[in-house]
Amino acid sequence: MNVLLVRADGIGDALCCVPLVAALHAGGHEVGAVLGTRNATIFARRALREVHVLERIPWPRHGSTVESRKAALARVRACGYDVALVASEEMDAYEFARDSGIARRVGYANGWEKPLKSLRIRALVGKVLVRPASAARASEHEVETMFRLGAGLSAERAPSRDPERLAGLVLDVPARAHGNVVLQVSRKLAPEGLDLAVYGAVARELIAGGTRVLATGDDAEALAEVARSSGAEPRADLDLDAWKACIGGARALVTPDSGAAHVAGMLGVPCVDCFPQRDTTARDITRWRPWAARYRAHVLDPARDRESTAAAIAQAAFEVLG
Repeated sequence: MNVLLVRADGIGDALCCVPLVAALHAGGHEVGAVLGTRNATIFARRALREVHVLERIPWPRHGSTVESRKAALARVRACGYDVALVASEEMDAYEFARDSGIARRVGYANGWEKPLKSLRIRALVGKVLVRPASAARASEHEVETMFRLGAGLSAERAPSRDPERLAGLVLDVPARAHGNVVLQVSRKLAPEGLDLAVYGAVARELIAGGTRVLATGDDAEALAEVARSSGAEPRADLDLDAWKACIGGARALVTPDSGAAHVAGMLGVPCVDCFPQRDTTARDITRWRPWAARYRAHVLDPARDRESTAAAIAQAAFEVLG
């Protein structure tokens, strides 16, 4: 059977479908995917028979560009998929599945939490599974939620936690160990207490403990600042494949909760995953923690001083290093 996975969201969102893809392969199915420009190459080339790319309209608007949608629909129709699994919250994904002409379509709705949206989704797919709309009500990992889409298409009852199996769907070639801790630098949680000064202090703690540190990210200026303050080696020149391989070859990863944590989670790389302090933080950790890797979840406190924040994150890194 030819199965189409629709998940044109972020990197982490797509990676949460890796155990589902593994189970579909084990069930003897060919799998294609509709992905976005951000996550189009996050899977290994062998994982998918074909990738259909949608270019997202810039936020806050929803949906994809007319040109990319038209091209992707034409190719999807030509591929003759038997079933579409819509692994998304976006209405555009459900409308795409309907317009593809695939007769068998499975997706998620939010029941009485979002009754109007749920009614619209029920009109677009044949089989509807229910998931909570509120993060406060989430009780399972996103991997487990996505895995439920494939019920009946595989004999597997639960998503795989075998990083050797999952890594083959993320990396084209096995990652070469480089002996460094990778620090994924981002400004996104700076207001929550994870600013560039804290990254630098974490790197200094790790280096003082005898661990080499690579700083990665897409903000070259931020990487340079962290490198100057700590002695970490900045790597701002990585494309997506090289970035995945860098994480895959690391002794451990320290990161804000992001796509990097999900790469580590699928590759079995020990991870310190930093979460902002929210009313829903405990549920967020349940839903988004690294899937198949040893990890520590560090909850940030913006009222805490930088030195103690950095010391706690570095200590968590030493713990996952064993």
